[in-house]
Amino acid sequence: MDWLWVLIAAVRAVSPAPEDQWATTLTELDQIRAEAFATTETGLLDRVYVRGSRALAADAGTIADYEARGGRVVGAELRVISCRVLAASSSRARLDVVDRLGPARIVWADGSATELPRDEPSRRVITLVRTTDGWRIAGVRLR
Repeated sequence: MDWLWVLIAAVRAVSPAPEDQWATTLTELDQIRAEAFATTETGLLDRVYVRGSRALAADAGTIADYEARGGRVVGAELRVISCRVLAASSSRARLDVVDRLGPARIVWADGSATELPRDEPSRRVITLVRTTDGWRIAGVRLR
């Protein structure tokens, strides 16, 4: 039976900490968000946010504004610097997150590009909820 405890210890040693698991979830959601910005496909945001969230409406509005002017935002990927669990259950998580927008640019219809200003790290409380389709962002609040 000693081998079982060795195996359990080995699995624990390679399993990411809960904060890392949440940071991974946020990164996966943000990759879809960045794709929505780069392709101007606002429907992709349904795979990131819960329906009716203010964050979904804000992102969809920003994408539509750029698209109306002949642009799309490329490289709009948030990089998680730190992620701390404030509360978590099997259906909901509140996270204290520090993130920073990576180097992003607007690509215009004529092929030219405009670099967006470099972002400073931002601290937010992000609430995730488990839906039938997986984890989605329900709320984002600056801290």
